[in-house]
Amino acid sequence: MGRSALRNKVRVRSVGRRSTRLPGFSTEIWREIALFLPRRDLKTLLSIPHVLSRIASQLLFSQIDLHFTSDRQHSQRSADILTRIITDASFAFHVKTLRIFVPGRDIFPMTFQTGILANALPKLTNLRNIHCSMRWKDISSFLRIIESVHHRLYGLSIVPTDGTGELRFPKFKHISQFTYSADGGSPDRVYALLHQNKASLRSIHLHNQTWSYPSEHIAVRNLTHLDFFGAFGQESQGISEILRSGIQLESLRLWCSLECQASTQFRENLKGLPFLRHFAFILHNQCTNDPDLFPAISEFLRDRTHLHCLQLTVPSAEWAQRRLGYDATVWGVLPSLSGLKSLHATLPKDVAAAVATWLIPRSVKTLSLHSLAAGDPVNFVTQLRAGLPPGLRFIGLSSFRVEDVASVIRNGFPMVCLARVDDRYYSVRRNNNHPSSKTNNNNNNSGVEIEEWPQDRIRYHSTDWLEWYGCEHAEWRDPTQFF
Repeated sequence: MGRSALRNKVRVRSVGRRSTRLPGFSTEIWREIALFLPRRDLKTLLSIPHVLSRIASQLLFSQIDLHFTSDRQHSQRSADILTRIITDASFAFHVKTLRIFVPGRDIFPMTFQTGILANALPKLTNLRNIHCSMRWKDISSFLRIIESVHHRLYGLSIVPTDGTGELRFPKFKHISQFTYSADGGSPDRVYALLHQNKASLRSIHLHNQTWSYPSEHIAVRNLTHLDFFGAFGQESQGISEILRSGIQLESLRLWCSLECQASTQFRENLKGLPFLRHFAFILHNQCTNDPDLFPAISEFLRDRTHLHCLQLTVPSAEWAQRRLGYDATVWGVLPSLSGLKSLHATLPKDVAAAVATWLIPRSVKTLSLHSLAAGDPVNFVTQLRAGLPPGLRFIGLSSFRVEDVASVIRNGFPMVCLARVDDRYYSVRRNNNHPSSKTNNNNNNSGVEIEEWPQDRIRYHSTDWLEWYGCEHAEWRDPTQFF
């Protein structure tokens, strides 16, 4: 039974005064079923007088998010949660993941919050994963608290919001999932932590565009997920090593600047990564000159029917795309990816809009297009519409000037339930009572309405809402989400 089918089975519906009767499953079976539900469904179950309410509460609060901001509501909620952790041992026992967010723009002392955290962390006896996003000096204080508590952590995510400094990491030896994202600074201590946990690491998310790929500190053969944003130097064989040794890799994202001849490394490892399900290759510099790069990547991807998510993004300038070999032949490989669910790609300059969408596999549910043609956006998306996959649920448009989002959605993508234009999200719904829909038998674009998401939803809850709409593949997995 699929995930969506399980959701429909478990949702409790009421019709008038009559409600459906839940089957008499054991607590263990209800828990297994609840594990398939998105967080928004779990929140609904909290109000049901049933064992499901207790199960939903345990699952929801296994991950705690604390937001220390200048916003009074968020800060008060975080303080209440910490108080509950300190005073309720049963509640604290179920917390496995703690995520702390302090926006870089909010400048205020963290002494009080650090003190509460120092009292709360020893109570979290089952804590396994920690994410920390705050100023690097506050991160240093927080890491000292973690070291004093002696938790056996398996997941660690560090994101300094104000650049980076010299962080001293505790001597963790069992980290299986590690995230570090910063600008500049020395990589020595981060690489030392990677080397220290070389045998246990299974997932690495390393983002620092000034750092080179740390081949000697990573055992690629052990990894299932690798997300690297940085540089591959002129003599680097890092890509070849990843493709050759990553026999367990399911997810690979390389967001990089290239000085090496990467096309040769792809050509030499066309059969590499046999279990690959998610692949992204993003170039953020325009100086790379390797005309065989994307033809080689295309051959590497050809006939991978088990690939679910694909992202290919290059600079939008036509001369830059020619230097990379990014043209119609790259999109020509798409029909061979019959299991693809999500595609995020730059539209090649030499592919007509009306033709491009017919090359997209019919299995695709979420589509994001980057650097679209200039001119009338409504006319352009109208050309795209005929070849779109019939089950499309999400459309994303970036680097595309759109002044009237509603018209673009109505004329190009009326079938989707969610849309993203640059950093703004929109819910899309069809109003069958709209006057124009009664005179339009096709109901192609009549009565389509959009609603922009509030910023708080985008900032704090976008992952939950995407999952709720069945568009969880629309965005690359958030590195603050632990397995």
